[in-house]
Amino acid sequence: MNLGKYKFINYLLFIVAISFFWTCSPELSYGVKSFLFDGVPSPYKTEFTTINDSLQTIDIDTKKTLVSIVKKSEFNLHPPYRERDCASCHNRDDMGKTKLPIPELCNQCHTDFSQKFEILHGPVASNDCIQCHAPHQSKLKNLLVESDKKLCLSCHNSKQVSENIIHKDIKKTSCIECHNPHGGNNRMSLQPESCYKCHDNYKKEYQFLHGPVDSGNCFQCHGTHTNKAPKLLINTGDNLCLSCHNSIDITKTEYHIDIKNNKCIECHNPHGGKNDKFLLNKQ
Repeated sequence: MNLGKYKFINYLLFIVAISFFWTCSPELSYGVKSFLFDGVPSPYKTEFTTINDSLQTIDIDTKKTLVSIVKKSEFNLHPPYRERDCASCHNRDDMGKTKLPIPELCNQCHTDFSQKFEILHGPVASNDCIQCHAPHQSKLKNLLVESDKKLCLSCHNSKQVSENIIHKDIKKTSCIECHNPHGGNNRMSLQPESCYKCHDNYKKEYQFLHGPVDSGNCFQCHGTHTNKAPKLLINTGDNLCLSCHNSIDITKTEYHIDIKNNKCIECHNPHGGKNDKFLLNKQ
């Protein structure tokens, strides 16, 4: 009987010694301890607490606290959605309805592009913000519903886009590198200075710049690459210059009294120069 008792004690001491040896590994330690004892917490289990975060039952400070402890999500969240402030966009009595129609609702926080651009992109002109943007969350920047180029080609015909000579080498170039997705002051909604991706950047070349060049509005004088006119000009000869510059004021100056049929660009650089009159040869 005593021999059996000693064997049991030696066996128990052996198990205890092994358990201490294995405690350097949380997984092995849990295996030994859970065999010997009940209620040992598992290292694999994460404890979660269900919190009633109804807008009707929590105050603002509590809501801010809840938001601050939420782990970073793989999604980009619209701020009202992230802050659980549903009522900033939706009616409390009917959460399926927005407080205002789109885009009035969006324009409460975001830029009203109809006031910013002369020409609007189709979805903007049709007040359909959520055609491109998710209202609550997205894995993409700016809450896009699809990656920018794939999103553009879901409406714009890829074959027609690739047939344009300007697009022959775009490869994986993002559309919005050259085009503004909301609108612009030219028919193609080109980003300011996008022409400089292929053409000379006169801002780096001249000390004084002609107004359209300085504002990045190349399309004030030049058309698109479908234009057949020389230099893609939207008007011919001096008619283009005189569409902005007053001919009466020009002929009053002593240097222009005898210009007769001389062309403006015979003396002036249309993009800029080293003097404030853009003279080709300083006089």
